[in-house]
Amino acid sequence: MTRFAYLIIISLLCFGCTHNNGDIGPLFGTWVLDGMTVDGDKQDIGPDDTFMQFQGKIVMTKLIDERHTMLVYSVGTWERDGDVMELDYTHYDDNNEPGTGIYRAPTWLLLETDAINSLQILSLNNRHMTLQHTTAEGAIATYNFRKTF
Repeated sequence: MTRFAYLIIISLLCFGCTHNNGDIGPLFGTWVLDGMTVDGDKQDIGPDDTFMQFQGKIVMTKLIDERHTMLVYSVGTWERDGDVMELDYTHYDDNNEPGTGIYRAPTWLLLETDAINSLQILSLNNRHMTLQHTTAEGAIATYNFRKTF
């Protein structure tokens, strides 16, 4: 199966065909990480792909390998205030303590688990998004995403 067909199937399974809880503008849909830098140094993200999916107030982040196997996924909520996006990974349920299990932050993106991570939106349109995050250690991570669906 081609990569494009795989992305369409994942998107339909995760999001269906509607904008649950209203229109969230250009964030709605599936985004793939095209590149990441830390303090200006390009990071080797290897053959794995990172996808972020936004619908309503839910964000799902997935790490998928070259064989299209989902290695890790995390679920959180997000809020946007102007050019600031907060990703909340403090959620829990009967089987998972706060910030654990499916509610664990995507740590491969240097986001903190059991925390609310603040990201600066450097640019956002219907096709591309650039986010920046200052880690707890003070490193500046910049993420370039491209919309796939």
